[in-house]
Amino acid sequence: MHPASKLKGALLIAFAVASAFSALPAIAAAQTVSIPGCPAGYTCVPNMERIFYISGSYLKEALADIRTRLSPGDVIAPQLYILKSDLNATGSIPDDIMHAARDKSLRIMPLIANQGFSQALMHSFLASSTAEDAVVSYIVDEALKRGYIGWQFDFEHMMSADRQQFADFASKAADALHARGLILSIAVVAQTDDATDTAMYRDWSGAYDYSQLAEHADFLSVMTYDDPYSIGPTASLPYDKSVLAYLSGKVPPNKLSLGVPFYYYSWDMTHASFRAVSSSSKPVFLGELANRGGTFTRWDYLRKHYGMRQLFDTALGEPYSICYVDGREYIIWYDDLTSMQMKLDLIKADGLRGFSAWALGQEFPSVWTAISKTY
Repeated sequence: MHPASKLKGALLIAFAVASAFSALPAIAAAQTVSIPGCPAGYTCVPNMERIFYISGSYLKEALADIRTRLSPGDVIAPQLYILKSDLNATGSIPDDIMHAARDKSLRIMPLIANQGFSQALMHSFLASSTAEDAVVSYIVDEALKRGYIGWQFDFEHMMSADRQQFADFASKAADALHARGLILSIAVVAQTDDATDTAMYRDWSGAYDYSQLAEHADFLSVMTYDDPYSIGPTASLPYDKSVLAYLSGKVPPNKLSLGVPFYYYSWDMTHASFRAVSSSSKPVFLGELANRGGTFTRWDYLRKHYGMRQLFDTALGEPYSICYVDGREYIIWYDDLTSMQMKLDLIKADGLRGFSAWALGQEFPSVWTAISKTY
């Protein structure tokens, strides 16, 4: 679920049932669902629903996390199915991921995305009831055949003009999935206000009627793991709070999963004329976005080979590092134990369903200390 990001003002377009596993219950109320695979005599109840996305770019790393980090009842959401340009759907999940998930009693909820996040593709698809019906039939059959609990729609970069058509398609898909005991969730681009005269609204967020989608779907995952207007963190705590404030009254808390980032943003500050590193400084866009999908492995390499100064911005709720590489200054914003705990505390305080983390294999190890407390 590669997020749309801002690079110096320009928006970038960044994709017979196995009985033991298919018997895992669909998620109705994450706070009360019993988890299969608990030790005999125990009932395991998670404090919140934990969804972990899997990117096709980090399958090996995700597999390691599944085997060592995840717990029974967790949801994995591989982004490995696409709606193609011919308006048909296709995809698959590697066998090793499937086997590892079953071994850990995880629930599998794949994403299906429009290929290349093509806007024209989605517009054509939503104008064809025949294509919609074929895709709905495909995802129902595929879920039943593979033992998935359902699907998450990851249709992005849609025109705001297709808003009602997308809501109608979600309703159609939800009815078909629910009739077979499957769930539908929808990843939605975040908004913080009602402005409709922006490129972000016209081409990204405006296509999601949050209230209608929440009525049809089992839940929404709001993509707050990426702030498209950020001049610093991938997603700061104030940003999360502003999104949740906007969604209040539109989406019931128990139908809302908060997106949290497992990757970092880095900024090249070499030619910045003024350095607003901290939230105590006036927020002015200064640096050039150098990396919008950085991983702990990359950060650790930089730390070992170039050295870093590590700090924490309490107002933004995010740690950051400053390092110099080949004469260039970089500021790297990421999530660690403290910032992740602050996000999880926000989820609990607002009574949300849980979190949706993008994506396994990119994270800083310390986030697992905070996450482990939610089980």
